[in-house]
Amino acid sequence: MLAFRILLLSILFMSMIQSDPIHMDMQIRCDPSIKNWCAEFLVYEVDTIPYSHDHLLSQKFCSNQPGVNFKWTQQLGGDTSAHYEINYMLQHNCTIMGSFRCVNENENEVRVSVNGEQHVKFEVAAFNRGTYERCPFHVVADK
Repeated sequence: MLAFRILLLSILFMSMIQSDPIHMDMQIRCDPSIKNWCAEFLVYEVDTIPYSHDHLLSQKFCSNQPGVNFKWTQQLGGDTSAHYEINYMLQHNCTIMGSFRCVNENENEVRVSVNGEQHVKFEVAAFNRGTYERCPFHVVADK
């Protein structure tokens, strides 16, 4: 019975881990030969349950510059684990033909601790990168 109480208290304690701020920086680069291009990105915290990823930030934009930078600070409010996995999807037309592509790759995922102030930086070379499909933004739950 004592072991059950300790287990219950441990689970309760772990579910209440609070996070410190996470400073995020996303730099998206396009080839200078592309004069006007548009994109939409979504940054999310990865969860193991499908269709339950947590929406952190989304942005649509168009630019005539070869690069666009976004900076923001996020307070995620804690997690049931001691770390966050943060990833992004980028839908863009920074291509030779102007067609839209989706950058949605697991290897872009960044893992940071829930404890302490953290910094996440995504450097995205978008030019002709991604698959010829719309990004599945619907798999991320809105806050």
